[in-house]
Amino acid sequence: MNSLIKYLNDILGVETIVIPLEKRLLQQLPFYITATYNVQETTIYGQRICLLTTKNQENVPTPAQLSKQMLFVTQKMGFSVVYVFDKVASYNLKRMIQKRINFIIPNKQLFIPVLMMELRRTTDKISQKAVALTPLAQFLLLYHLQKEKLNGFTTQQLTDKFTQPYRTVSRAVKNLEELGLCNLVGRKEKQIQFAVKGKKLWILAQSFLQNPVERNLFTDKVLNKNQMCISNINALAHYTMLNDEEMRYFAVNKNIAKKMDVNKYAGDNTIEIWRYNPELLSDNRFVDKLSLYLLFKNNTDERIQTELEQMINEIQWFEE
Repeated sequence: MNSLIKYLNDILGVETIVIPLEKRLLQQLPFYITATYNVQETTIYGQRICLLTTKNQENVPTPAQLSKQMLFVTQKMGFSVVYVFDKVASYNLKRMIQKRINFIIPNKQLFIPVLMMELRRTTDKISQKAVALTPLAQFLLLYHLQKEKLNGFTTQQLTDKFTQPYRTVSRAVKNLEELGLCNLVGRKEKQIQFAVKGKKLWILAQSFLQNPVERNLFTDKVLNKNQMCISNINALAHYTMLNDEEMRYFAVNKNIAKKMDVNKYAGDNTIEIWRYNPELLSDNRFVDKLSLYLLFKNNTDERIQTELEQMINEIQWFEE
């Protein structure tokens, strides 16, 4: 464990503390998890992380099993899970990255897509590359897929259209390019050109897309629904055959949330703080279908997964 702490301190440039997982949380985990891993926790850039360190390096679960276990423990803990390995065979390493499994191999590699981080130690330096879309890059892609084609727009035109800082838009466009989702064409003023069209672009982007919800807040107060969008199960019931629920979910961007009277613990209304502005993608005050899919993507309810698939299949994609 000392090698892990030293590695994190060196590579992240911050002091890292690793402690045993809170007892009440540890008791929620089944025996097959506690028998396979030492379970601890840490904090990385303000995010609470559950660390699963393999006890027997010769008996590591398959990438498919690791993916299922990561999702299960994440749901139990309520925060992200990261595996710690001494070593990983190269063929398994590739499969783990494809499945977006969070892991750390001290002194070799750190891959935590849930925090949008990939760091590898080379000879004398640390190399870093994007492994996920930034919030604005994801917004641009979803806007292009659902609202209006953005092919041919320059960075300045995107800046003006969405009232965002030029540097933020520039980073978003470079992020899309780096992940192979678009090309920049032209000589003087580069124009964005997405790599493929319609549903093919959606499929190509799948491994880079994030849950749009950054965090949830709650309130019992009457809300001004003109400042927010209907989200979560309420929106899914609107788009599909699922029954609605009494709990009301609303999506807002950060600027709106700052002006709201909410608390962090309980209330009749759940306020989802989104990483990008849901209103610009919404349809009749309901959050857009693609963001809604990403919100429920890892939900284990088979009924929800069936309705999500049907909802995506019914989308009329821009193919021209």
